[in-house]
Amino acid sequence: MTEQPSLAHFPLPLLAVPLGLGGLGLAWRQAEISLVSEAVMALMVLAWLVILGLHLARALRHHEAALADWRNPMRCGFVGAASIGMMLTSAALTPYLPGFARGLLLLAITLHLTIGLLLLGRVLRGAGSAAMLVPPLLIPLVGNVLAPIFCAPLGLPMLGWMLFGVGMLLWLALQPLLLGRLFEAPLPPPLRPSLAILLAPSAVGALAMDALGGPLPAYLALYGLAAFTFALLLLVLRHMLGPGFALGYWGFTFPLAAFTAATMKIAPPLIGYAMLGLSTLVIGWIAAATLRLAVRGALLRAH
Repeated sequence: MTEQPSLAHFPLPLLAVPLGLGGLGLAWRQAEISLVSEAVMALMVLAWLVILGLHLARALRHHEAALADWRNPMRCGFVGAASIGMMLTSAALTPYLPGFARGLLLLAITLHLTIGLLLLGRVLRGAGSAAMLVPPLLIPLVGNVLAPIFCAPLGLPMLGWMLFGVGMLLWLALQPLLLGRLFEAPLPPPLRPSLAILLAPSAVGALAMDALGGPLPAYLALYGLAAFTFALLLLVLRHMLGPGFALGYWGFTFPLAAFTAATMKIAPPLIGYAMLGLSTLVIGWIAAATLRLAVRGALLRAH
């Protein structure tokens, strides 16, 4: 007997969809091709509203399923993607509604810090576990480093520097723990694509440093680490991909887009546009594959 589709099964990692689309939109803005960038950013806002709305409806109608995700040590980090999607929505609206975008960004930052505090509080109370040490944990904790990119254009540089400090210092604390956990045992196959998240902190940190007017050597140091991490991920790409497409592939999208945007700031145009083309093809393919799953109703079945 075929199981009936239910909103209770709507996957938490889908909150990463707006991150991938938003990162791609920002990369196209870096290329100053507004027709494409604004279309992608509009699609990102729509995706964020729909996916977040479905998760809120799931929390109301199937609160036990939503609580199970929040309590799951390997999935709880994806909750932070909701507030990052709000930050990206603020960035999409900044050229058109700067006042509204500023308020939305402040709300997103507050929500993101709250999620991070709750997760770290769980650890300090002894309610955490080593199973939490997976790359998605970087989303709610190190994700603070993304906010300065959007703070600076909205006249909030001091807040941006503070959030940069929070995000980068938590990254420096978490990275050795994550690598140590990988020395103990490999990630389960569904989480292996999330290794791509390891690229995000250095790439986004470089972009944040540039947005805040930091020194070029600091930008280059962070970008150099991002390039090293990108090469490392290419080396283990086959291990990360697994047997076929899975929703975890969205873990590739935002880090790749952020690295593309950082590359375009310093690389020759040919390399920058090649990276932009690669990012667009990869994220477009992942989005199309996800839409096929949605059409078949697979996103509302147990997985």
